[in-house]
Amino acid sequence: MEKLIQELQKTIAALEKLSESTQTASDQIDELLDQLFQQKIDLVKARLNESSPPFQQALQAVGQASSKAGRAVKEPGRIPEMTEAVAGAIGKLAMLLDNVVPAE
Repeated sequence: MEKLIQELQKTIAALEKLSESTQTASDQIDELLDQLFQQKIDLVKARLNESSPPFQQALQAVGQASSKAGRAVKEPGRIPEMTEAVAGAIGKLAMLLDNVVPAE
């Protein structure tokens, strides 16, 4: 769980850098940021089976998104591939969160 949150936070940090730059800021990046923030909040509240396929898929997708977001900060021409990776990670996280029991 900790690795998933760390990778998610790295992705959020990279998107924040892109959002703050006048050259790379966009509504699409802001929308992805909003979704990731909400999913991070939901993940922290959830009880997750870290060995489940949905968790492993989400971890892999978030790791790829984090890597591509970091590259996009250095090379803005990579924003389209980063956007696709982040959107994919959001989808995997949504599937993971659809199958959890909220921690009370």
